[in-house]
Amino acid sequence: PAEIEDGEMIRLANRGEAASRGVSGDLYVRVHVEPHATFRRDGANLLMDLSVNLSDALLGAEYPINTLDGKLTLKVPEGIGYGEVLRIKSHGVPTRTGRRGDLLVKIIIKIPSQLSKKARALIEGLKAEGL
Repeated sequence: PAEIEDGEMIRLANRGEAASRGVSGDLYVRVHVEPHATFRRDGANLLMDLSVNLSDALLGAEYPINTLDGKLTLKVPEGIGYGEVLRIKSHGVPTRTGRRGDLLVKIIIKIPSQLSKKARALIEGLKAEGL
């Protein structure tokens, strides 16, 4: 396979320990991949969650994000919904063929648990308009 998966066993022929006056045996290596704090893998694609403010989801905004290649600015379009995914092409995991997967950013909209009196009044005005 192009990518090595967690728990996969790799066989390296003739790389193991040699018996006395014998030939080298095979070396078997089991791969364990630690979870990353930000990214999850789906083949060559990387997945991440991005928490955005409710107002930014409604009006659009730009958010700095970290990628394997460093920081970049992601434009969150206005009116984006909870759970929608934005694709950043060729910012995923490099494969043996030289291609790269994509970075898939899932939008998580932060809903405040408490509102100020002013914020409540503004939202009640939006509700009156049918929003």
